[in-house]
Amino acid sequence: MNRLTLLRRYELMRVYSNINRKGFGAPVPPLWPLPQAPNASGTQLRSRSLSPRTVESHSLSPSTSMKNMGQQTTPTRRIGGNSPDVDEHVLQDQGSRSKEINNRRGGEEEEPNKWSTESMPSKEKAYYMKCKKYYHITEMPLISISDDIFRDDIELNLASLVFVIDEDDNAFDEKIFLNRIYSILNIDHVDIKIMQKGCIKVVAEIFKNFDSKFKKIEIKALYKSLTDEIQKELGKLKIFFMFMGDIKALYEKQISRYEVTLYPEWNLLYAIGHTYWTGALQDGRDRGNQPYYCPVGWKRYSFYVTKQFYEKFKGWCICYHGTKFSHGLSILLSGLAPASRAQHGEGIYATPSIIYASHPRYAEVKKLASSNEKSFFKNGNYVQFVLQCRVHPKDIKKIAYETLDASTTIDSNIDNNAIEWVIDSKGKPVVDFNDPDSTVVCTGLMIRVTDNHPGLLPESEWWFKSHLCTNERCCQLGINLEDLNEKILNGEKSIILYE
Repeated sequence: MNRLTLLRRYELMRVYSNINRKGFGAPVPPLWPLPQAPNASGTQLRSRSLSPRTVESHSLSPSTSMKNMGQQTTPTRRIGGNSPDVDEHVLQDQGSRSKEINNRRGGEEEEPNKWSTESMPSKEKAYYMKCKKYYHITEMPLISISDDIFRDDIELNLASLVFVIDEDDNAFDEKIFLNRIYSILNIDHVDIKIMQKGCIKVVAEIFKNFDSKFKKIEIKALYKSLTDEIQKELGKLKIFFMFMGDIKALYEKQISRYEVTLYPEWNLLYAIGHTYWTGALQDGRDRGNQPYYCPVGWKRYSFYVTKQFYEKFKGWCICYHGTKFSHGLSILLSGLAPASRAQHGEGIYATPSIIYASHPRYAEVKKLASSNEKSFFKNGNYVQFVLQCRVHPKDIKKIAYETLDASTTIDSNIDNNAIEWVIDSKGKPVVDFNDPDSTVVCTGLMIRVTDNHPGLLPESEWWFKSHLCTNERCCQLGINLEDLNEKILNGEKSIILYE
């Protein structure tokens, strides 16, 4: 049994266990064995940090501490075989289902799908072009999931799976593509509804025999099982965008994300000779009851959130949320990273200190390797992303201590005991960064590019007096810790690269 199957099995057992504890009394639906598709990949899969991947619902989900912001659980999706936990009726139906799957894949020829003659709307096409830029840098698709998957009060009548592929339609082989999808995702069948030319778009229905509750369980489990290795396999198929959930939510999201733009007038470079100040900023603007210090060494790419920005966000404090390289690249198309655990209680976790947010537990240190990456980041060798956000003081539930076991001062401007904020999510399972009515709104993407590892910067010395490891499910250093220590012993330095 491969690792992905085990991951899916764990997820279903976890979710069904939760359902029973909550007293729903719902029976476990038939859970069919997962036969491997022809030419199934033998790739060994391993869990990665920062769950789940680069996601359209890559939104701030309540209940995580800064300590656990970068960690991921690795749940899974299906159960098969003779497990004592599977209901008897499941075992009775498995044989006939297996025959059905084998017929679909082997003996019976399915009628070829017809290409749609409808042209792609301009906003949808523009959305996909942004996704393609992301794909060309990361070599992985941007993965989207509809927000209502996380809500129990909304029915999911139709579960869609959408792939957008960077390939000419004349060279596209539907059967080969589907067999690879079956193998990579370890699913048995999809019903294709639409195939559209241009950049190839395939829309299929999945889990159609399940009710709404279990459709959502299946999609969430599939979504959480998408490791970086699986995404790279999807990238090899030239898939640059993938969606799961209610197709109507995708179209609505494309329209809203189309309108999300950078606000270059407020792009700022924070350094001596550019935008710079010492101490708390005193410029007469009301940024709430928390001081705002200069994020030295970072460049802000500002987002257009609303026309009347200062009227809307008068009295809102500035804070930061470290994020993964791929998440940062996709931020215009997505929200903030989902989270899972809460050190200081349930809520959304952020910090007033960009120095704290830049620790590799929160902000991945990405070594730039490909020519596309180096060209995009001005020939730097390392890059980090941090999200700059606004939050109203009344929504800061708690101001608490650092959770990295630092034995030294982290930020000279902020006490270690007041460096993590817990923000009220108002009961929302997913908080969209682009919704100006959210309790936390992302207003900019902070980027730091260096010629050598950022751990060699003076402002990063505290890393080595706090928790630091090479377990990628915890700290994403972008380098072996021993190699980094050797650089320090050799007296190597790092320089921040400015445009």
